[in-house]
Order: sequence, then C-alpha cells, then structure tokens
Amino acid sequence: MANGNNQKRDGLRILFPTLIYEGWYPNFSSIQQQLVAFNRKLREDDLAGRKESSREYSTGFTSYFSRQDLYKLPELQPLSQFLQQSANNYAQQHHWDTQNFTPTINSLWGNINSQYSFHPEHLHPYSHISGVFYVDTPAGSPPITFKDPRVGRWMMPPTADGARPENTFNAAVAPESGKLLMFPSWLEHGVGQNMDDIERISMSFNFEMRQKQTS
Repeated sequence: MANGNNQKRDGLRILFPTLIYEGWYPNFSSIQQQLVAFNRKLREDDLAGRKESSREYSTGFTSYFSRQDLYKLPELQPLSQFLQQSANNYAQQHHWDTQNFTPTINSLWGNINSQYSFHPEHLHPYSHISGVFYVDTPAGSPPITFKDPRVGRWMMPPTADGARPENTFNAAVAPESGKLLMFPSWLEHGVGQNMDDIERISMSFNFEMRQKQTS
C-alpha cells in the first residue's frame, strides 16, 4: 500500500509571477505633515519642473523632469532609509544575487495630482525596482493600475469569473497615506484622472541592482 505522503497530487504550478511589494512607514503620522509641506514647497520653488509639467502632466506637478535627486537631501533621509530597507527586502524575497549586488537608489521625485490630472501608462527604463510612496491620498483618490505584461495573453483570453484579482488584465491597487509599493521597473502602470479638488501627493523612485565594490 502506497504511503499517503508520497501520493502525487493534481494542482497548479505558478510560473513567471509578477511580484509587488507592499510596506508601511512606521509611525507615519509623525512625518506626514513634513512631507506634505516639502512637496508643496518643492512645487513652489521648482520653476523648471512646473514649466515642463504644464506640457507633459496636465494640471498636475512632478519634479521628474527637474529634480530626481531628492534622496540626497538631509531632510528626506528617514524616508530614503525606509525605501532602502524595503528595496533590500524586495531583492531578497525575489532571490536575486544580493551577495554580489545591492539595490541602489538612483532617483526620487515628487508628484502632486491636482484635479483632472493623471498619469498615462508607462514604465521605468534603466532600473530594476520602481515604486511609489503615498504621502497624502484623500478618500476617493484614484488607484495605481498595473497592466498584464504578457503580450500573448491578450490574443484570445477566456472570460474570468472575477474571483481572483491576479487573474485580470488590469489590476488596481488603492493608495493609502504611508503605504509603499515596489514593482519591477518593466511593469507598465498608470494613475487615472483625479476627479476631486483635493490634491493627491506621492513620491516615486527607482533602484538599480548595482555590483558591490570589492576591497
């Protein structure tokens, strides 16, 4: 008689998953207003960013075109350290080679979605990890959406029953103040139009897996 523990079982094998990391800044209420004020002053002072945003970003503001080096600022070091630890966790949970490579931040910028502004679908080249940290997202703020990257799946898709959010072509994740999302830089994502007159404030970033220096 066969041992029950050795019986073969039918089931699903998961291949090629797209892994999204979610984290929460500890005691976020202690720094939230500081980050809100920082991003609003950034918009006020960043003339070049406002000018480029007016052409590329509807009614909103982003310092993507003008100030991507915010991770170097002393006042943002607590946030930068949180992002670094989260990137370390993300790389380790992917089982990437963290003995010889380390996640290294190469850009951090601010975004303010005013009424009617939105982000069209895009991806982040020249990086391995991308993400967003939500600074102030009032109730009803539009979610970030992710597009299924498997082109072949769009050819003749069967109808899903709606029971599994990961079995969809466009997945939406609601923003919450103090929440961090990290995802592969090749994953297309966007943000729908903000229909509220309350601003949605976030900060986006990129990391690359950089080879460690040997002594």
